[in-house]
Amino acid sequence: MSRRPPSELSLRIAQGVVAVAGIGVSGYLTAVRAAGDSPTCVIGGGCHTVQQSEYSELLGVPVAWLGLAAYVGLLVAAILPGQPGRALGLFTAVVSFGFSAWLTYAELVLIDAVCAWCVTSAILVTLSLIIAVMRAASPEATPGGTARRSAPDLPPQEPSPESR
Repeated sequence: MSRRPPSELSLRIAQGVVAVAGIGVSGYLTAVRAAGDSPTCVIGGGCHTVQQSEYSELLGVPVAWLGLAAYVGLLVAAILPGQPGRALGLFTAVVSFGFSAWLTYAELVLIDAVCAWCVTSAILVTLSLIIAVMRAASPEATPGGTARRSAPDLPPQEPSPESR
């Protein structure tokens, strides 16, 4: 029994749901930081430490703002049908996943504190990457319904008089 891959529409919806959840997480962290408060840390307790660390900014820009921008980009990618949406989604998810992996390393090794909000965002970014890869590799991603094509289909040709 073979399973059909998820449709373009279902992958776009899944990407949109993950992006909206990410906007919620990064929006909360952005608002808390702007207010000068510490995020509520329901698990662990390292949220304040992570939020106040030198790794909470990149070139003076709060990481939460970057996350917000990335999740908005993923939402736009989910809204865009076809190749533009797939390309934007894959690019944004790959860059976000790489940055999130670095931040997770920084939490575990350099800061020695873990923020539950950051872990949630890392999970969402990982889901976004999986969805973006599935969308880019889906049969609907290329004309003709195949995920990979080495050459365009050419119409059949009549044999030349010399080859008869």
